[in-house]
Amino acid sequence: MSTRSLSQGTNLSDHEEVVATEQGGEQVEGKPYLLFNDDAPEFQQKVDVIDAIVQAPDKNTRREAIAEAAKTLGKSIRTIKRMVERVQKDGVATLAVGRQDKGQFRISKQWFQFIVEIHKWGQKEGSRVNHNQIHGYLIALASKGEELRSKKYAEKFKQYPEVLKDLIERKCPSHVTVYKVINFNIDQESRIVRHPGSPTEGQIIQTTEGILEITHSNQIWQVDHTKLDILLIDDEDKEIIGRPYITLVMDSYSGCVVGFYLGYESAGSHEVALAFRHSMLPKHYEPEYKLQEKWDILGVPEYLVTDRAKEFKSAHLKQISLQLGFQRRLRAFPSAGGLIETIFDKINKEVLSLYGGYTGSSIEERPKEAERTACLTLDKLERILVRYFVDHYNQHDYPKVKNQKRIKRWKSMLLSDPEVFDERELDICLMKVAYRNVEKYGSANFGGLVYQGDSLVKYEGQKISLRYDQRNIVTLLAYTRPLDGQPGEFIGIVKARDLEKERLSLGELNWIKKKLRVEAKEVDNSSILNERLNIFEDVEQERKSRRKRQRKAQVKQEQKSNKSKIVEMFPENAILEETTISQESFTSAPDIASQKPVNSIDKQDKSETNRTTKARRPRVGVQNWNQFVKDNW
Repeated sequence: MSTRSLSQGTNLSDHEEVVATEQGGEQVEGKPYLLFNDDAPEFQQKVDVIDAIVQAPDKNTRREAIAEAAKTLGKSIRTIKRMVERVQKDGVATLAVGRQDKGQFRISKQWFQFIVEIHKWGQKEGSRVNHNQIHGYLIALASKGEELRSKKYAEKFKQYPEVLKDLIERKCPSHVTVYKVINFNIDQESRIVRHPGSPTEGQIIQTTEGILEITHSNQIWQVDHTKLDILLIDDEDKEIIGRPYITLVMDSYSGCVVGFYLGYESAGSHEVALAFRHSMLPKHYEPEYKLQEKWDILGVPEYLVTDRAKEFKSAHLKQISLQLGFQRRLRAFPSAGGLIETIFDKINKEVLSLYGGYTGSSIEERPKEAERTACLTLDKLERILVRYFVDHYNQHDYPKVKNQKRIKRWKSMLLSDPEVFDERELDICLMKVAYRNVEKYGSANFGGLVYQGDSLVKYEGQKISLRYDQRNIVTLLAYTRPLDGQPGEFIGIVKARDLEKERLSLGELNWIKKKLRVEAKEVDNSSILNERLNIFEDVEQERKSRRKRQRKAQVKQEQKSNKSKIVEMFPENAILEETTISQESFTSAPDIASQKPVNSIDKQDKSETNRTTKARRPRVGVQNWNQFVKDNW
């Protein structure tokens, strides 16, 4: 094998015997400063025996102490003397020092890298090559010997000439060494080092366009979304609808939650837009929310920082940024989104975990009673989250500054009063659009519902655009349809006709419609199957009736037809003599047979035959059937 030490993959011990200190710009070797406090019995035992040697008053006592130490520790006298010398030179901490190469691999750097490379290759594209298979592969390579010099293996060993040399000599590491190398590399890659956090001042966000320094409120907003770990139910039927999505907007300087959007739809550009709409507008909530504080955060940011998901690169978001005048930036690294990822975890663990229907983050470990205990509706969850953001999270102390709440930090570093946008202006940019024709009485159809408004009467027969908030489609905003490059104008508000609910999300409406379709499909399928079954039963009954009628007609026809004209050669009631005579007359008179039908019998003879005694005809003894036929025919 090759060299015994390896620079990469070496475990450093808790100390080094030689340390480099900087003196006058040069590196010099000096005495290390070691301190070792250990209560381990082995360490304390060494301290006791070495202390007895050092404290010996004379040479004889010292010699006896050394001999006793060698006996106690199971080492030679020479080793004990060396231990005493190291303690006097470098201190008592040297008693805890083992071998200098402890923890190092007795393998070269190239071999280490070669084994690691094979292991990484074995974990790609669904493969799961284990440690033993890698060792077997190395043995197989070593068995090739001189064949490894061929062009076939040139690329594989291009960076590992030392490995190639050893394999040609049929040498390779043992399975123990292979296991240690792979396990060490896995431990190094899976090691998690906690980030100490950014400083209070001078915080930065690394984006693909450069570094942004966070200096004031409403400067940089971050937005992201996730699927919450809780099952929601329908308000009426109490049936499970599914898990909701939340899109969250946060201020980077203060850490405040600026706004959010909650719905069943998977997060896209429109959901991001609705979360923005909520963030930019003043927020007013009814007494049923039971808020103790106000949610005074609003405005528009200078920068919007997101990850690289496709919804953040959409044309819709580009239109919004142009309309409202902020710049979009993408995170350079996933770790730059730690602020918003942290609150997602807090929502699940601090809030949702207290309610029935909580699923947890792991599908494998999902509570069995999650479906059975689900109790929250979308509206109730929204009220819970609003209270959490306003009365709890935004009121908490900012973690990097003592005695400063997040909301106060946001207010203290506003460079100017936030701009209050007109709600109609945000409707144009941020709400989804559907085009519909205006029908009679100023009505329009959307999502299976009929909407009416007096403002639509004069637009009957024309196509308009309906803008809506997916969180509540009870009311829609009607605009004229943009034509010839001219933007649409606000017409008015239309409300769903014959809808008793005050709030109904688009997700709930779609779920209700899907449920009705399933129920209707079940009814339709049942009726279709019954109809098919009835048809088959009717066909079978008709066939049975037809066969019955045919049998009756056949019997009736047989009764009307002539009786059989076949002459019985051996009538049941004829006596032997009559049968013999009739047969003789039949066979001996061919001329008569030609004139008279063979199978006809005189009616008188037949009547006389019927009047004969119904004695059973005796059997005719026939010994030779062929002779009998010859004689009678």
